[in-house]
Amino acid sequence: MKTLRTMCRAIGGSCALLLLIGCAEDHTGHDPNAAQHTGSDHAEAPGEVQQEMDGHDHADGAVQIADEVARRLGVTSTEARREDLHRVVRGTGEFVWDETRLTTVTLRFGGWAERLHVDFTGRFVEAGDPLMDVYSPELVSAQEDLLAAARLAGELTGSRVPGSPARGEALVAAARERLRLWNVSEADIRAVEETGAVQTSLTLTAPSTGHVLEKDIQAGERFEAGAPLYRLGDLTHLWLDVDVYERDLRFVQPGAAVQVEVAAHPGERIEGRVSYIYPEVTRDRRTARARVEVPNPENRFSPGMYGTIRTEARVATDAVTVPRAAVMYTGERAVVFVSHGGGSYEPREVETGAEADGRIEVLSGLEAGERVVARAGFILDAESRLMEAMMGQPGMPGMDMDMDPDMDMDPGMDTPGMEMDMAPDPEVDPDDHSHAPEEAGGPDA
Repeated sequence: MKTLRTMCRAIGGSCALLLLIGCAEDHTGHDPNAAQHTGSDHAEAPGEVQQEMDGHDHADGAVQIADEVARRLGVTSTEARREDLHRVVRGTGEFVWDETRLTTVTLRFGGWAERLHVDFTGRFVEAGDPLMDVYSPELVSAQEDLLAAARLAGELTGSRVPGSPARGEALVAAARERLRLWNVSEADIRAVEETGAVQTSLTLTAPSTGHVLEKDIQAGERFEAGAPLYRLGDLTHLWLDVDVYERDLRFVQPGAAVQVEVAAHPGERIEGRVSYIYPEVTRDRRTARARVEVPNPENRFSPGMYGTIRTEARVATDAVTVPRAAVMYTGERAVVFVSHGGGSYEPREVETGAEADGRIEVLSGLEAGERVVARAGFILDAESRLMEAMMGQPGMPGMDMDMDPDMDMDPGMDTPGMEMDMAPDPEVDPDDHSHAPEEAGGPDA
């Protein structure tokens, strides 16, 4: 009884397959009840299915299905071919400012903002444009020192004391250098020397071209030395920080050229270049951030916009490939079914590699030109597993099985497709009917 239950469990996994094949045969015009029990040890399956089942090659698990049945079941085949595999690598991200083109405007002395020439954020300025007028007591004192040194140098010019003229020139040079270190322009220094008057107000100019991103000063407000007054950003170049899956990082390396698409300008592509890969992968999304430098001479793109990069990468060269659906993964194995024609399909273990555009690389186990099942391979896989299970059990089709006559078994049960040698028990007299089951019409009925 235990052996029978084991056989039933082995067969149960493919009952649906047998029903499906039987239904397919019913549509061919055959009477499903045409195969009658003949009283022999072996009963035919409905229609042509039994003939196809008898063609199984138990040695290698090959499956035999008629071409018409395979067509009805949706089994199609294709040829393994040798080719290069290319995959389109994509990544999405956001435009940000180019950090190398950001400028913070400060002064190296304290003072007050007397007048603002640039009084709102977002304004575009050229290098050298006035930003604000400042008054600083420290700046006034430095100008007075310059004028005093210039007067002393003039007095020492005609001195007969050795080295006096040189000392006067050194004092003037020191006063000038002090103003230069405070980023006072040469034009302002010359103006002080030529006029001989202290300029109480100094005009602060933009050190670079760009847009005003921040303005941290108001008219009449006091500022300290080093306090940020303005922050400028150049839009002519931007960074696009995109997320790239870790499996694609080898195709997006610094120096690689990529195509950039922006939703604000559909249908347009501009060329960018990968400049940096951030040294961290996010644990939840399994992506790394890549920096793409994008030229923006017309200021068409703005920080905060979304962009997509696209590049074509070669993932395999001169490789044997099959459709992705042709490979079935069964635990630790990858299997394809090779078609040998005439309805014969051989399950073959293969080693797979890279994937691209719905195709997968086969590293070993298959040669170019061989035909493999491209669709509905799961049906053949189920049938192949059924045959393997049958081969692992005694008494399956094509094999003899010694049954224990004492096994508790319904005498009316018939098991089609099973050949059983019922060996009589030598200890039981064949003429002794004491062990036979009572008939329905007996006295106890």
